[in-house]
This record gives sequence, structure tokens and C-alpha cells, in this order.
Amino acid sequence: MESRDSGTIYFLAGLLLGGIVGAGVGLLVAPESGERTLSKLRKEGGKLVKKSLDAMEDYEKIKVEPIVDRVAKQIKSKVADVRAEMKASM
Repeated sequence: MESRDSGTIYFLAGLLLGGIVGAGVGLLVAPESGERTLSKLRKEGGKLVKKSLDAMEDYEKIKVEPIVDRVAKQIKSKVADVRAEMKASM
């Protein structure tokens, strides 16, 4: 399970790195003026960042939140058990 999670993180990091490298290459071989090219890159970079953030949110909802919820329930159960034991011993 852990290697699958690591694979997802590596994929997202690769996606982001690929976008950055692609933007750099785009600047070097752009047929348009520098201002116009930079404007397009800002726009596309913004889209890439939004997609990356959305992907991370989805990952959090699918993978992280269920684990946090399960652990929180276990902790509440243990706290209730300890309280009950303390009351019983008094």
C-alpha cells in the first residue's frame, strides 16, 4: 500500500516537473514575442498549478481523510475506556 502511495506522489511530482521543463523549452523555441509567450506561459502555468492542487485535494479526500477518521475514532474509544477505568477505580 505504501509503495502505491509513493508512486502517486512521484507521478504528481513528475507531472509538475514536466510542466516546468516544458515551459522552459517553450520559451526557448517560441515563435511569438517574449511578452505574448510569457502571457501564455503564465496562463498555462496557472492551469497546471490548479490541476495539481485539485489532484492533491482528491488524493487527500480518497486516501488521507479515511485514515484520519479511523484513527480519530480509535482515539476517542481509548479515551472513553480510560475514563471509564478511572471512574471505576475511584
